[in-house]
Amino acid sequence: MALEFHIEDAALDGEVHFLKLEDLYVKRALCYPNYECPDYSRRLRSLVEDGFIYLLETGGSVLGSRFLGKGYSAVVVVARNAKYGIGALKILRSDSRRRDLLGEAEIMMSAQSSSLVPRLYALRDFYIFRELVSPITCKPFTRALKELVAKGDFESLRRVLKYTLTELFKLDAIRVDHTELNRPKGHVFYCEEGRVVIIDWESARVASKPSNLTSFTSYLVFRSRLSRALTEMFEWNISEVLSALRAYKTTYSTVEFTSILRALRLVSR
Repeated sequence: MALEFHIEDAALDGEVHFLKLEDLYVKRALCYPNYECPDYSRRLRSLVEDGFIYLLETGGSVLGSRFLGKGYSAVVVVARNAKYGIGALKILRSDSRRRDLLGEAEIMMSAQSSSLVPRLYALRDFYIFRELVSPITCKPFTRALKELVAKGDFESLRRVLKYTLTELFKLDAIRVDHTELNRPKGHVFYCEEGRVVIIDWESARVASKPSNLTSFTSYLVFRSRLSRALTEMFEWNISEVLSALRAYKTTYSTVEFTSILRALRLVSR
């Protein structure tokens, strides 16, 4: 059974599927890419026991159903929990080669000192329930940069870049490596309150030499479509930036991090 559901965030309008009713969407979400799986009853019972009330069918169309996201290991749907309210529910696919999502959840918990990590609400072996990054108040980081560059808003750009790199430095400091920040599209979002959030931690790991800061900076300077415009706006000296990045990778120190900010003209020299 499905009911039409509308909220102030129009991007999340969709159909409500109550978990106590075994409709096709609930089965598809819990058994993706199938409608049946051996774990279905256990998963449904566990969600109900954990206070989940319904799934909201919204987002892009995948195999005839709508989901917020789909990856190699899991699908993401909007869900309502009696305690935490609306959030993003990541569910392990029935055909995933991963045994569970506990490793990803552990990484997210260890990285909570950085505001880049969505708030984590609840978890089990087959799901992670986290803060929902609103498609209305948050936008892809690359689009946010493009809009600021188009406006010529130097101060906002400086503030956003400095804040983002500082949070990535915090991740490096606790040795959590996201591993995919050389391709931030689809992973990194900028929200209206000035916060930057990374939504996908599936490939994250603990590493002795994390590359969050260096990968993201290299993307900005060399691989982004905005690289030339940013270089001109901030008057970056590429050799100086490269030298600062190399020095940072040997020490991960606050001193070398500050050198990167100076090389990028994000703090006073």
